Amino acid sequence: MSVRSNPDNTSDYIKKLEGKISELLFELSEKRELLKTEQEQKQFYQFVADFAFGWELWFDPSGKIKYCSPSCLDMTGYTANQIMESVSISELLVYSLDREKFDRFLSDALNQLLASPSLEFRIMTRTRQIRWCSVNVRGVYNRQGRYMGIRASVQDITRLKRALGHINELSVGKELENRGRQRLKTELDIRERELVAFLLQLSRKNELIALASQHIKKITEDDNKHNREKLQKLLQLLEKSQRDSVDWNMVESQLERFYPGFTDRLFVRHPKLTANDKKLAACLRLGLTSKEIAGLRNLTCQSVEIARVRLRKKLKLPRQIRLVNYLSNI
Repeated sequence: MSVRSNPDNTSDYIKKLEGKISELLFELSEKRELLKTEQEQKQFYQFVADFAFGWELWFDPSGKIKYCSPSCLDMTGYTANQIMESVSISELLVYSLDREKFDRFLSDALNQLLASPSLEFRIMTRTRQIRWCSVNVRGVYNRQGRYMGIRASVQDITRLKRALGHINELSVGKELENRGRQRLKTELDIRERELVAFLLQLSRKNELIALASQHIKKITEDDNKHNREKLQKLLQLLEKSQRDSVDWNMVESQLERFYPGFTDRLFVRHPKLTANDKKLAACLRLGLTSKEIAGLRNLTCQSVEIARVRLRKKLKLPRQIRLVNYLSNI
């Protein structure tokens, strides 16, 4: 009431509003400039890193990966998207005996507490091979000096280590007190790697057969009866080859050797799972992607994705828990 009746109060009130609006406009302009600078810096970094020979990463201050260069595939066997979408790069890649020191190094780097900007550690590739790597980190800042996280450059130094005599056939065994147990573990790792490689080969073969079958079906539409009969026989052979390509009893037997009790524990926790659910869980436990599973089981990628969603529902997993991580912990 007093604002309406007193012109001086009204004028002061308007000036205050104008001042606040001015402050908000300034703050908005500043944030837009920061966002523009950050985007430009990210685009420049990506342009440079995409063509780098090493593996480049950019972590924001919270530790989330903002960028991962494509060269990670050659070094780790995982795509950039798989690494960026993983819950923890340490759990996905870093060799178990080096995981603690890697996590401590990354935490100190993000908090700008590092005494040394480099670290040597080992990774376990997707094909279960151990590689030595060297990582160098440095802080990332925008033009206004704002801290944007850290940049990490990773190099494969396995050959260098071997040349310097730091790696030999017993290098892993020396870290374990029981060499017999380590030899058994190494043998199982090799067998698992061979099984995964075998399944991937079958998956690619099935994809090729499916593609050939599609072309043959188109050709059989030709009016030439003699050619059509020959192609029909060939098509039947290809389709039979697809159906008989995977011995799932062998896969389950090998899975039991690599991860003793996995199938039993899965069934005890979730007794209502079907045979197809168990096959899908086995493939995921071995680290196969949806595309690879589709080729292996003669399905479309969309069908596999739908099956994964259904499996999640049967396992009653909350959104924050990844299906692969859950199966790995069984």
